[in-house]
Amino acid sequence: MKTILLLLLFSGQLFLSQNLNTDIIINHSGDSLKVNIMSVDDIIIYNFPNESVSNSISKNCINKIIFSSGRIQKFDEKVIINGVKDWEKVIITTNPNDIKCLKRKGEVSSTSSNDWNFNGKVAIDKKATMKIKKEAAKLNAHVIFLEDQYKTNMTFWSGATSSKYGVAYSYE
Repeated sequence: MKTILLLLLFSGQLFLSQNLNTDIIINHSGDSLKVNIMSVDDIIIYNFPNESVSNSISKNCINKIIFSSGRIQKFDEKVIINGVKDWEKVIITTNPNDIKCLKRKGEVSSTSSNDWNFNGKVAIDKKATMKIKKEAAKLNAHVIFLEDQYKTNMTFWSGATSSKYGVAYSYE
């Protein structure tokens, strides 16, 4: 009987010590992962307890990490897009790690040109950027993975042009 009690006590302590030595990643979606954090940078590198395979996730997908020591590291707040009025919150990226945990919402594109009003190529590019962000906001997406863009210089005979093409992503 004493042997069984000692065995239960020992296995309970082993279970608690394994749980106390894990870190917890809480995603913006609300999901949590019990892991061992190996590195925190733009990409969080971790492995699952009792496994040696390294996994990674972009810090853009994480709300916070609760380390086994009790320390909490918070990351950027979740970006909420509720239609076109929130277009300025939309982020444009060319880093594939920024969209790893996000859901594809659709393709977005924009073109802007000045056709003789001489606004300059910087203003034309800003206008194309605003248009593509509004397209993503219509889809309630907060990130655009920019796949292609081109700009033409203004000449005497034609105005400047800026075109952008990408894929919009969101948490769900």
